[in-house]
Amino acid sequence: MLVHRQAIRVLAPADYLVIETEHKLLDKYLTDLRDACECSKIGNLLNCQACDKEQQASCQGRLPSFLLHIIDLASEHFAHEETIMLSRPHVTEDSEYFRNHHLAHADLLQQLYALSDKCLLLRNNGNTADIFSQFHKTLKDLFEEHDRDFDDPFIESTMKKSA
Repeated sequence: MLVHRQAIRVLAPADYLVIETEHKLLDKYLTDLRDACECSKIGNLLNCQACDKEQQASCQGRLPSFLLHIIDLASEHFAHEETIMLSRPHVTEDSEYFRNHHLAHADLLQQLYALSDKCLLLRNNGNTADIFSQFHKTLKDLFEEHDRDFDDPFIESTMKKSA
């Protein structure tokens, strides 16, 4: 997300503040998710069998909160991002790029719902640490792909139009 961080700095100050604040929240969320289960921390080779039943229950119980929270964070962020896009000259809801970006947001939210459902189904049958780790990796990959495919090109286009 380094390229994306550099690209968002060219936004109007108020827009930059909104996006930067939300990106910090998303980064914190990803870090908290990565570290939510002691066994899911990157580089930790333990599995949940090493944890006592209380610790396992705690990790399993925290998973739904993480699943719901990311959907709320992403929904709010996408709405703000689309508002910022529509505030740009020459961008309307009928603009092809806006429509494609909006559809990408809708698709990403559908993927988050499906991923959440999958994680909840696995919660009682699988290794909770693996579920947290896979959820973290998948989310990180989805957001990085979205930034690369949509957000960075949009921000670059704002630089060209205002120059």
